[in-house]
Amino acid sequence: MGSPRIDQTGFVPTFAGSDVAGTPADAAQLPQPVPQAPAGDGIDGKLTSSDSGASPAARPLDDPVSKAVTQIQLGSPQQNASPVDAAKNLRVADAGDDLNLEVRNDAAHLVGKPVVGDGECYDLADQVLRNSGAKSAPDFGKVTKSKDQDYKWGTPVADLKDVKPGDILQFRNHEIKINTVKKTTKTFPGGGSSVTKEENTVPLERGQHTAVVLSNDGDGTMQVAEQHVLDHQTGKLSTTVRENTLYTRDFPGTTTTRSRQEGNVMIREETTVTIRVTGTIQAYRPQPKDN
Repeated sequence: MGSPRIDQTGFVPTFAGSDVAGTPADAAQLPQPVPQAPAGDGIDGKLTSSDSGASPAARPLDDPVSKAVTQIQLGSPQQNASPVDAAKNLRVADAGDDLNLEVRNDAAHLVGKPVVGDGECYDLADQVLRNSGAKSAPDFGKVTKSKDQDYKWGTPVADLKDVKPGDILQFRNHEIKINTVKKTTKTFPGGGSSVTKEENTVPLERGQHTAVVLSNDGDGTMQVAEQHVLDHQTGKLSTTVRENTLYTRDFPGTTTTRSRQEGNVMIREETTVTIRVTGTIQAYRPQPKDN
């Protein structure tokens, strides 16, 4: 795809993370971690939930903002190392779309396995479409693999709410900014108190990028399979296909509160998360290959 581009779709399992797309030089410029909240505070899911191949905090829940908080603090589905269950996250309404399901299941099977082709994001979508008997980008026009080219993968889907598992997403200048403000109030035995604030903004960028939809969660988030993304445990390009959470719309500030006691000191922590999304995503419905 011209000069290499790294789509940094993953989180550091601390209070900070990054999902920044750009050149390899960008990969080293990750946000510095803010002190991690104690285990038990969650932003990406309930701590009691579980997910195939993921930590307990990694399973997507109904509250998208809660998803974001746990992702930043405790890690996320973006660090899954095992293949996704082929039946997971599928809705009854999607069950009759055989071609889409075949594309989706092929992509899910590759999660946690070595990247395909040359490791470019394009190669993953191209392979699962071809393997499923669907048309790929070259069937809709010349592919230059230039960073300026936006690929067509099938029939355009007009509204992201109508996206189904197995659809292909083409990104252009897409950015998710997750702003987290943590306010800590300590109350001492004599009645005195102190207040501290920590603020962190995590930029999650996909400049020119392609991903395969694993699920449309119906709340402004999707689960996607993608490659040519950063592994934030190593700070290098991931060598495996990843399952990531994608935010497709803004979410207003949501505050979660946790209280605890350390000795004679009462501690109250308020975490407010705001999500802002810019850029474009064009979704495509796979088309069967002509015989």
